Amino acid sequence: MREEIRRILSAYADEKYKDFSASLIPGAKPLIGVRLPELRKLAKSITGGHVMATSWSDEVSRYDGIYEDLYFEETMLRGMLIGYGTAKADVTCEEGLRYLKAFIPHVDNWSVCDSFCNTFSFANKYRDVVWEFLQPYLYSDKEYEVRIAIILILNQYLKYDANNKKMPRKRTVTMSDLTESSLDREHPYLTRILDALNRPFAQGYYARMAAAWTLAEAFVCFPYETNRVLLENCRLDEWTYHKALQKIRESKNPDKEVKEYIKSLKNDDKSEK
Repeated sequence: MREEIRRILSAYADEKYKDFSASLIPGAKPLIGVRLPELRKLAKSITGGHVMATSWSDEVSRYDGIYEDLYFEETMLRGMLIGYGTAKADVTCEEGLRYLKAFIPHVDNWSVCDSFCNTFSFANKYRDVVWEFLQPYLYSDKEYEVRIAIILILNQYLKYDANNKKMPRKRTVTMSDLTESSLDREHPYLTRILDALNRPFAQGYYARMAAAWTLAEAFVCFPYETNRVLLENCRLDEWTYHKALQKIRESKNPDKEVKEYIKSLKNDDKSEK
């Protein structure tokens, strides 16, 4: 990022918050200590043309020996600028994919990954094209390439129906929800999502956690379909399988009986499923 943006970020620095955040984000670039809401406000101001003389696209395109991101917040801000900027109506599909492709190699921690994926609503505008674009990353051997593909699927695909309308979680998951599907609207990606997650993950902790988290979210949204994955021809590696079960049990949505059922799966030999 340019020195002008670095000065703006420094004005929001909070030393205590920096120390706290650094302990939660291992392997990240040095932190300035800017809270996430301040970064979001700054990103929205820049994409709205209220802060910088240059456009958001000029700012995210500046990545070389002079403008390289030295701080965690600079990369985080870059991702937010891409997220808010590509949501604009005048950004073409080709342009949005170009920004996404350029940004992915700079994602090196879970925090930047997850905040970017939550912001990148461009994927919702061009769902089929972005889905195909993500496939090589989904099956990459690089930890954060896999994570960014999975978390984009979680944020921009899992909970949307064929009309791109938000599909809420079930408020309570009971045993009866595991016996038949409760889907009352077509979901064009659910089978593909579950198929993509039903495999061994060996790319690293944060890729495995993304898969487990997404399966747990799938369970509270689509319990019947996700339970079938856990029971029938489950190909997950042991760690990711048991972490997904743990995440399901930690959720408030499954009732006590369902949580006991999920606990019983942990005691089974997964290789026989």
